[in-house]
Amino acid sequence: MRAVAIGLVLVAMTPLARAETACDANDLGCALFNGQHPMAAHLRDDDRPLPAGTTRCVNCHVGTSKAPAFAPPLTHDALLGATSRRGGPISHYDATAFCRAVKDGIDPASVLLRKSMPRYQIADAECMALWRYVVHR
Repeated sequence: MRAVAIGLVLVAMTPLARAETACDANDLGCALFNGQHPMAAHLRDDDRPLPAGTTRCVNCHVGTSKAPAFAPPLTHDALLGATSRRGGPISHYDATAFCRAVKDGIDPASVLLRKSMPRYQIADAECMALWRYVVHR
């Protein structure tokens, strides 16, 4: 019984452990993804700022498409592959479409992302660093 309880605690802490992974000091994209460089954000139709710990990409987006996740993986194949998203036409992300999704909550086919996806207040240079990180990791 105790082993099961410990296992459940470790599973629950996995996103936090990933968020705590130190990034290279020069890797802004990694720091943004893992939450070491906080990003201000709010939810659609709600201008109240979200707590910094809730806006880390790693909280919802895991590294591989094989792992269960709350949100789709942010990987090279998942972003650059042509696919139909949420019933929209076939599309793929590029840097501009990715930053539009991060800032405005709209995917490359102009389909609105889930309300649970934060709308980030992120500078263009930061968004480009995040894009480079997720497509090259």
